[in-house]
Amino acid sequence: MASIGPYHTTLPHVTKDNWRDLAAQKREQQAQLIPAEWRLSPELVSQAGDDVTGIAEQSGILSARELEITELDEVKELAERLTEIFFQDAIKHAKELDGILAKTGKPVDGVPISLKDQFDIAGTELTQGYVAYLGRISERDSALAALLRDSGAVFHCRTNVPQTLMIGETFNHLFGRTVNPHCRKLIPGGSSGGEGALIAMKGSILGVGTDIGGSVRIPSAMCGLHTIRPTTRRVPYGHATNSMLGQESIISVAGPMARSLNSCTYFMRTVLNKNPADYDATSLPFAFNETAYGRASHDGKLSFGVMRTDHLVTPTPPIRRALELAVQRVRDAGHEVIEFDTKEFNEYYTLAGKFFSADGGEDIRRVLAAIDEPPIEGVLVAEDEKVESVYALWQLNRAREAMQQKFLDKWLATAKETSTGRPIDGLLAPPAPITACLPGNNRHVGYTTFFNLLDLPALVFPVTKVNPEKDVADSDFKALNEEDEKFRGDYDPQLTANVPAAVQLVGRRWRDEELLGLGEIVSDLCGSKNWKQQ
Repeated sequence: MASIGPYHTTLPHVTKDNWRDLAAQKREQQAQLIPAEWRLSPELVSQAGDDVTGIAEQSGILSARELEITELDEVKELAERLTEIFFQDAIKHAKELDGILAKTGKPVDGVPISLKDQFDIAGTELTQGYVAYLGRISERDSALAALLRDSGAVFHCRTNVPQTLMIGETFNHLFGRTVNPHCRKLIPGGSSGGEGALIAMKGSILGVGTDIGGSVRIPSAMCGLHTIRPTTRRVPYGHATNSMLGQESIISVAGPMARSLNSCTYFMRTVLNKNPADYDATSLPFAFNETAYGRASHDGKLSFGVMRTDHLVTPTPPIRRALELAVQRVRDAGHEVIEFDTKEFNEYYTLAGKFFSADGGEDIRRVLAAIDEPPIEGVLVAEDEKVESVYALWQLNRAREAMQQKFLDKWLATAKETSTGRPIDGLLAPPAPITACLPGNNRHVGYTTFFNLLDLPALVFPVTKVNPEKDVADSDFKALNEEDEKFRGDYDPQLTANVPAAVQLVGRRWRDEELLGLGEIVSDLCGSKNWKQQ
């Protein structure tokens, strides 16, 4: 078993006087790691339109086999999503594995996997979007990296994140802004936006992101990908770099991102069957439950709830259409969908915000202050929202637990409404009120944060794309509040034409495998693999 490294607790020697120069040097060093023969021609870069998802095939640089394995270097120039590049090491490792593949039979032998810039890999620099972390070299692999390496994975890069990780887009002073490959005017979401953009451009077969408020689900929704936010402690997270280490009220989780749900399921099966508890003291020792995974396909008629709004921000027309399309496809297949209103839970967003600002922003301020690195726009350092005492934090935790119980009771009570006599099997919901948007406009992450607070597993998969003719702005729109009015003003179906519109599917706590089985059924019914044609 690969060895696992410690958390980093000190900052390298980046000074207040030279951080801008060091950031520029880092970008230049990164650029030099892309061989000249792998670069896009200036003509192709200049002629590329807003949608660059097909640039890998258009470039003609790589063979079909090479596109499968290393299809990532040429796309870096168009979307700014890589932070650490391991191309040559990956190719060397893959060749080594080619010689032993037949003998070892490891689950992911030779599979190139990209990692969000949080997962330590021995001997590499990890910055997590902070200039202050330049020069910080990981001593050993993080727990998940160790597990995946022992399973045969080949790591070819790490991907961009926002400074602090706590914002719904992907921008920092080191590597710049990651854009959405479906439309480069728009963002891919965050904080796993580098993964979202890379995978959407076929620069990675499978990637790993993290999610504390929607950070694998929102980028997947905005980039047309599949993902699962697992229940806490299922996928090992130990010794990964993070913001707000020690904050346990809403726990960040690691999850896969891919162009198919089958790939996400394969990732979960591989990780869980490797006994994560042997790699991470905080992980649960439960193997992948094949019985639970197959249950949905044997249960006959299924029942789902549908949550249409969080009563804080109204979903835009393409999001509502995607959700309604999913509801109709499920019903057409003979399953049942009932309304599941969550208005009595609308205090959830305020409660989640209190947890995220409980330290008054001290964690973020300490890092930024070390070199006078300015916060990026949108980062909230809420000094005035600091929880006044440990006792007060305990009361917030009690409120969270009460909300979790209240939601469970509501879920179980649906047995009185369904024709199956069982509680609903899953809950359909928007993944966000919007599709991919302009920088600065992804301001409400409530549709995902709600389920982080409840600690429920949740999938996201694409259903359709924005169609300006179908998704016209509501003429009779009535805003729920001032923020809702702002989102209504932001909506532009012409700007977002053809970008993905996705759906979220939520399951019961600890029943991740059952949710994956449900997701295979529902996403197939919705035609998620052909979302661009719907």
